[in-house]
Amino acid sequence: MFTTHTPVLKERNGPLPDDTSAWAVLVGVTTSGSHASAHWFQGFLKSCRERKLRICGVDFHEPLQHRTPPIPVDCLVTVPGPYASGLDAEQTTAAVQEIRARCPGEVVLSTALRENYQLQYSQLARALGTMANDDACIRLIQDKPACREALRQAGVRQPQSLRIIGAAADGTPLFGNAAGEGVKTPPPAPGGWIVKPATGMGSVGVHHIASLDELPDLGPDVVAGGYCLEEFVTGTEFSVEGLTVDGQVRVYTTTAKTTNESFVETGHLQPAGPDRIPPSCHLREQLQTCIDALGIRCGHLHVEFWVTPEKEIVWGEFHVRQGGDFIAPDLVSAVCPGLDFYGELIDSLRGEPLPPIPEIGRHAGVRFVETAAGTVVGTSLSRELPAGTDVFWECRPGETVHAVNGLRARPAAVLACADDEPAVEARLADAIDACDIRVASSKRGGA
Repeated sequence: MFTTHTPVLKERNGPLPDDTSAWAVLVGVTTSGSHASAHWFQGFLKSCRERKLRICGVDFHEPLQHRTPPIPVDCLVTVPGPYASGLDAEQTTAAVQEIRARCPGEVVLSTALRENYQLQYSQLARALGTMANDDACIRLIQDKPACREALRQAGVRQPQSLRIIGAAADGTPLFGNAAGEGVKTPPPAPGGWIVKPATGMGSVGVHHIASLDELPDLGPDVVAGGYCLEEFVTGTEFSVEGLTVDGQVRVYTTTAKTTNESFVETGHLQPAGPDRIPPSCHLREQLQTCIDALGIRCGHLHVEFWVTPEKEIVWGEFHVRQGGDFIAPDLVSAVCPGLDFYGELIDSLRGEPLPPIPEIGRHAGVRFVETAAGTVVGTSLSRELPAGTDVFWECRPGETVHAVNGLRARPAAVLACADDEPAVEARLADAIDACDIRVASSKRGGA
């Protein structure tokens, strides 16, 4: 059974002995408010406390006015102003000076759990002298066209990928290469095109179009710049979950994904077995080639890829943090009993040796219950849940549930664990059927 709904236990995970003087700096201490993101911080706190590490949180002033850290931190360093994707030299120096002054002892590691704090973490780590991927690596993997070009240069198969750099006087979209240099309009792609923010994350702003003639219909923001165009890859989507230790890949498991018609992820299953990802794909070896090409040296690893009908792998986006939407640590820890998910991250960032990876012993999955966007009127269960399952209500009655990518909303998530995949699927279906969610649909973003 998954551990759920329990608040952080401040007594167990709180006070430390007075002689503890080792610190972990956590960059970005607020969450999106989802249960999944809260679990990241709770797991990190637990592993720090087990290692007698104090936590110094770092975040911007403005986010901290609207959200509080989901875990108790021993010191909180605030960067003035609103959130920014990076820190300038003055902000970095000031933050490091405050950390040094308020955290007596030794800062032994730093990290960030959220995608949009990876660059700031890299910048602070360099100044603190702790382990991190360098700025250039983070900027590269967060820029989709640049990342694909780096992989292509390393001989890794990639789809066509172009920047949308504006529009001509007649409204015709203009395209550029990874460096932003203008290029000709690409020839038609058999499966159409995926249009998405060049540096975005998740399913936000992702569209599928059959031809480039449909681009103007997506709105002025898309053709104004900041978006990219990728050839649609025909195949089944997966992700790999793991850790990079001194540049070497440590694979925990793989995730099979389900998506709706707008490519918004609606569920995940672990592990994705050899019937889905044949051993002939040499997954780990290919992944190591990609990691080498991108210069990833450390941290959690969440990488998306497709397996084509020809049983070939096409690599997608790379992230140096845990997978979202309960992929990790919840599912990973469920299928690999005994894995200390955040403990391994902490130990690796301190240069400590890691034990063998526990064998995959179970199967686990998550499904998101989809509804129209609007105000949640009521949530309840019509019957007792099957063993090994749990439901997380992302919105309570009276709260607004928003559409994901303008399609449908996700007011609840259902998790299940069992000895085999069919049992997981059956438990997920049974639990979803037991969910009674009433939403007063809004006119905007409903389905």
